Amino acid sequence: MRTIAVVLVVPLLLAGCGPQRPVLYLGDRPTMMARDKGERDIDACLVVGEQYRTGTGQGTEIARNTTVGGAAGGAAGAAGGAIGGSPGRGAAVGAATGAVWALMSGLLRRPPPDPGYRGAVDHCLAERGQRVIDWK
Repeated sequence: MRTIAVVLVVPLLLAGCGPQRPVLYLGDRPTMMARDKGERDIDACLVVGEQYRTGTGQGTEIARNTTVGGAAGGAAGAAGGAIGGSPGRGAAVGAATGAVWALMSGLLRRPPPDPGYRGAVDHCLAERGQRVIDWK
């Protein structure tokens, strides 16, 4: 039973974790050649974009959100535990629950591309005659 759960859940988790890529406008009737050229241009420009990253990365944001989630969960758990007569236990359960929730939410959420990276990729694609209409 556990194997079935892993086989069903892991691909779903990995699908949401990949980096975002630009979506190109290829005209009213895109041909296979236009699609192939667009993909080659995207791949080449993603490499160029790596040189222009400006942000601190997703790891810092996940750590911060996990800390905040743990603190908020601890406060809520303490309040709920006080009503039930066990504020210490409630705080511990709440903190653990809040931290795990925030950690998993951060890991599974696809972050927006770094602004410097995205700008460099968009510029590179424009120089190659491509029009970016979205990032997915």
